Amino acid sequence: MRPIITGFLDHDGTLSFDEQIELVNKHKLSSICLRQYNQKPLIELKDGEIKKMIASLKEQKIKVAIIDTNNRSFDIYDDRKHDETLDEFKYMVKLSDKLKVTHLFFKLPKFNNVIEEYETIEKRLTPFIDVATRHNKKIILLPVNSYKANIYAYILKKMKTNILSVAFDPVAIMLNNEPTTTAYRMLKKKIGAFMTVDADHQGVPKLIGYGKTDIIPLFKKLLRDRYSGYLLIDNKFKQTVFKPEPIKQGFFKKLFSVEKKKIENQLNDLSKKIFPNEETKNVTYDDILENQIKVLKVIFK
Repeated sequence: MRPIITGFLDHDGTLSFDEQIELVNKHKLSSICLRQYNQKPLIELKDGEIKKMIASLKEQKIKVAIIDTNNRSFDIYDDRKHDETLDEFKYMVKLSDKLKVTHLFFKLPKFNNVIEEYETIEKRLTPFIDVATRHNKKIILLPVNSYKANIYAYILKKMKTNILSVAFDPVAIMLNNEPTTTAYRMLKKKIGAFMTVDADHQGVPKLIGYGKTDIIPLFKKLLRDRYSGYLLIDNKFKQTVFKPEPIKQGFFKKLFSVEKKKIENQLNDLSKKIFPNEETKNVTYDDILENQIKVLKVIFK
């Protein structure tokens, strides 16, 4: 099986559900990831909103690939927070049943030493795994708290369950000062979702292959290992080069001017790469999204 190209497509929470669906259809995707509905967290939805969402997905013949539980990374020794998070997780699992989705994003709790505190970590995670198992769900662990790849590898190996996997984010790994190819080697058998993002060493987003994450060699490894999970296309360009221009006041005008110039240079560079034969064309976020999807479709054809 080929990997599935998908994403939240919510522009960092600013788009409505209908606008997300429009993007799915425009870019000819078969599935979407969800963390909210019309700027409202999924856990806060009323029955009518859930029914309307399900009806729309059915009408458009779009599947939900992953839902984000949006859980907060609680202190591993906080019983109350653990119980609250577990209750919320149970609700999200029931919602995933209604949406006919198997995979859920989840963040690990906060701890200091994975080896010394492993028994407590296992004790905290087991109830979530039990709930997921009863409902035939899979949990994909999101990068959080700057945990290194070896921490996730240690937990996944010790837990000995096929319920848990990890979301591989090459940018997050690089910014953790880890070689992404080494991290891949440790986690390759447990990757449930792969973030198709690239960036420079300062975290500035770049088009696939133009950053410093070694993402192209990683793609080659995914192909070699016959990866069939999810490829998430959400990137950081919306939060950087396409972010709303702030109101300039007094002393900060000069700072804003420098920032604006930097963004203009980034946009010019993106335009040249995406439209090399159209010097006067200005790139949009949707142009970037379309370009990155095309790149993935060529690589994983």
